[in-house]
Amino acid sequence: MLKTLVIKNYAIIENTILNFNHGFNVIIGETGAGKSIILKALNFVLGGKPSKDSIRNDCEQTTVKAIFESPSKAVREKLNDFQIEVENELILSRSFNIEGKSFCSINGEVVTVLMLKQIGDMLASFFGQNESIEILNNKYHLKLLDEYKPETLKETKNQLKAYLTEYNDLSKQIEKIGGYGEDRERTLDLLSYQINEIESANIEDNEDELLDEKIKVLSNFEKLYGLLQQSHDILNNTELNCVVSNLHNASLIDGKFNDLANRINCCSIEIDDINASLKEYMSNMTFSENEIDILNERKEQLKTLKKKYGNTLIDVKNYLQKIKFEYDDVLNSQDILNNLVLKQNNLKHLMYLSCKELHDNRVKIAEEIEIKVKKELSFLGMKNTDFSIQFKTLPKEEESNFSYEGLDSIEFLFSANAGEKQKSLSKVISGGEMSRFMLAIKNVFAESNEVKLLIFDEVDNGVSGEIGYKVGQKIAKLAKKYQIICITHLAQVTALADNFIYIQKIIKEGKTNSVAEYLNDEQILEYLASLFATKSSQIGLLHAKELVTMANDYKQSLNN
Repeated sequence: MLKTLVIKNYAIIENTILNFNHGFNVIIGETGAGKSIILKALNFVLGGKPSKDSIRNDCEQTTVKAIFESPSKAVREKLNDFQIEVENELILSRSFNIEGKSFCSINGEVVTVLMLKQIGDMLASFFGQNESIEILNNKYHLKLLDEYKPETLKETKNQLKAYLTEYNDLSKQIEKIGGYGEDRERTLDLLSYQINEIESANIEDNEDELLDEKIKVLSNFEKLYGLLQQSHDILNNTELNCVVSNLHNASLIDGKFNDLANRINCCSIEIDDINASLKEYMSNMTFSENEIDILNERKEQLKTLKKKYGNTLIDVKNYLQKIKFEYDDVLNSQDILNNLVLKQNNLKHLMYLSCKELHDNRVKIAEEIEIKVKKELSFLGMKNTDFSIQFKTLPKEEESNFSYEGLDSIEFLFSANAGEKQKSLSKVISGGEMSRFMLAIKNVFAESNEVKLLIFDEVDNGVSGEIGYKVGQKIAKLAKKYQIICITHLAQVTALADNFIYIQKIIKEGKTNSVAEYLNDEQILEYLASLFATKSSQIGLLHAKELVTMANDYKQSLNN
């Protein structure tokens, strides 16, 4: 149960603390007073999408805190998954600043928005404009149906999930060995093409590096030849032989020069050898534009191979060995493939049987829902309406595209008037009818709903008078099992509430603020009277007292 809601700097609310009771809590007040803002703030702290517009003017951030008591077993288990301890009180807190950053915590532990929303969805269920729009979407209908009796479908769904998981695992194994049929042939063709492409290239070790060196030499042929020729000419014209002869003769006069003569003689021999090598190198040098083109084409070929199969030529060669093994595996894995396909076909049949079982159970559940919804609608003054849940025919087994939810596709059909053909809910239902339809759905599904807080935002929209009172009766009946928070403008609904929260706007120091007041029995009579006439009107007060008496009698009958 929601015990306390603390709202700070949210829209026109500066700082408000709201206390809620068990049963039927009604939020009342003039249009524009800020009633819906309270529900928006509650939705925000439960993980709803924030907006910078929700931050009060001239404030840096908004903060909302919700205190729940006696959380359910399911909520406790989920919090345990998050490693958050909880006893009898659960405190959710969320801040949002003008920079768009959110800060969330549960019982003082920092959590993500997703974690907060997961807990929030287990604590409260909203009924407002968004939910009305959602139920008009056919994709939502199957999800809603499954929520009515989830335990009835749980075992079959789990079995289907297990089959589908195993089926997907087999698909991965089949894909790994090349698939089957045309996929298998395509895999073999691809591997064969890649093998031939790499092998025909006849890659040599470090060939790309050697190519770069050759291209560099040929690209600079003229410059290189000139440098070598110049060097050869200089070495060829040197008078080093004269130096050798002079030092040799000097050594005959003074033996100290003998070592120098020998050393210069060695240098002369070395230079002659170098010069001979230069001459030989130059004689072998040739230049051809065609050769450069051939080398560049080869370089591009190796570059393409590295781009496709590896960063280096070694990687390309390793990849070649790998795909050769893969090719052999695919070529020789027919027996393995046949076995995997056989298992898959068996699983397809089992999945189809599970989907049929799921379908049959859903049809039974749908029939029960149809009867109960029509009964609720009749009570709410829609006696001539007709409602049904239409199932599309299941596809044949060989044409089935299985999912964890089975093969069913359903649609809610609706007719507001006797003799009119049922049509898609989204095409024929009016705003006033939608409010009552949603209330009927909520009443029917409340039997299986684990959420203990139901929130209604102007559920009485489009109705009045006796129908409005019946709407109030339905909400009051729900309040015996759930905590209800409801915004309403109808006296007939307000009178059936247990806790009355009056919202009004006040202007202080040029700023608008929305504040809450809890009305006692006398004040609620005056408020109800104002809805009929004026607070001071005797006729209005008589109507109010009569309505409160009727409401108290009805609530008393629910206790019997």
